[in-house]
Amino acid sequence: MKKSTYNFRRILLATIATTVIAWSSQAADLSDKEKQFLAGYEKIHTALAADDLPTAKTAAKELGDDGGEIANAASLKDARAGFEKLSSRAKTLVAGQSGYYVVHCPMLKKDWVQTSTTVANPYAGKEMATCGEIKK
Repeated sequence: MKKSTYNFRRILLATIATTVIAWSSQAADLSDKEKQFLAGYEKIHTALAADDLPTAKTAAKELGDDGGEIANAASLKDARAGFEKLSSRAKTLVAGQSGYYVVHCPMLKKDWVQTSTTVANPYAGKEMATCGEIKK
């Protein structure tokens, strides 16, 4: 009797563990507000990768307070510093989501999120447009 109880408990614990792992590996659906943030973030990413400060500033205004630092940036350097802060939030939001890629530039030691597998470095712009490797 004790052996069957032991086996039952092992099976039960294994089932519970498998269920918890399956639940935790599924990403939560993004809210509309989070999707809007990521869409605006992507516009800023594209503009910075092209060294286009005016377009980055316009796109940042769509993010409201979140984009304030970029919207008020006096230079590409300032805008890229603000973008780094947005990238931290973007990486958190896309964790486990399909269709988003976290990219790392080993030269500048910076990460960003993009929706394409073609690297477009927002921190280096046209100077090093393809510097980066997809981490996820």
